[in-house]
Amino acid sequence: MTLKKYQMNKGTREGTEEEISVTRKFNKKLDKEPWSILGLSPENNFAIHIISKKYGKINQGMILPKADIFIASGNVDNDYLKKNNFYLNENDLSIFNLNPLSKTGISIKRSDSKKYQIIKMVPNTFLKVFKSNILAVGASIYCSNPDEFIKNKNILKGWGVSELDFIRYFNKKISKSINSVTEINGKNQLIEIKKYSNVAIKEIINTNKEVSEFIFWGKGNFEEPYTATWLLEKNLLRKNYVIPFEVTTGSGRSKGDFTIVIKPS
Repeated sequence: MTLKKYQMNKGTREGTEEEISVTRKFNKKLDKEPWSILGLSPENNFAIHIISKKYGKINQGMILPKADIFIASGNVDNDYLKKNNFYLNENDLSIFNLNPLSKTGISIKRSDSKKYQIIKMVPNTFLKVFKSNILAVGASIYCSNPDEFIKNKNILKGWGVSELDFIRYFNKKISKSINSVTEINGKNQLIEIKKYSNVAIKEIINTNKEVSEFIFWGKGNFEEPYTATWLLEKNLLRKNYVIPFEVTTGSGRSKGDFTIVIKPS
């Protein structure tokens, strides 16, 4: 069966071209250093470009995996490699009966860009990972323009949090209590709530191993080899790690698209 190429936005054309280029470089095997870093022999091992979405256990749907390429073992006809300019993708797994190797998934970041998302979480995903959506509401709240405060009702609804629960929670966390998410005089409190929420989300990610591994590695969500055990960033291949990051909201709040986005700082 031929796998259908997914449309990437992680994932611009340039990003996809870089993934293809890295796959070819691995398979040409002129540079042995990347193989050495992975702790693998280049002989009978090949880089495979991921071209299809994978099932995310936590997302409960088909989504882009954390890894962009992985390593598979076996034998590939040399003439076939040359004909394809040393590019292999998932379709070639069945052609040559290759065996994917666990924990070889590599996330490839464009060397000239920091404008990428580490992860975007919708309400159901955030709830499963953080056990509550209250901090997501706090991070998403409108707090700058009082004319927009009325939109905070939709923020609560979109994240499935009652205003009463929201107020009770944050009145224990901020310096001055608030009575409603829409009150004009509550601007300073809403600003404080937003700052508190962003800091709290960041702290959970930095201190909770299970949460950080989900966000940065895709562990607990994807089967191997689709987690990102390795990271190619700024042309440097290394073990994946918790990248310095910031917490933001997606751009679709006003359209009813409620998300929390983790991106490089």
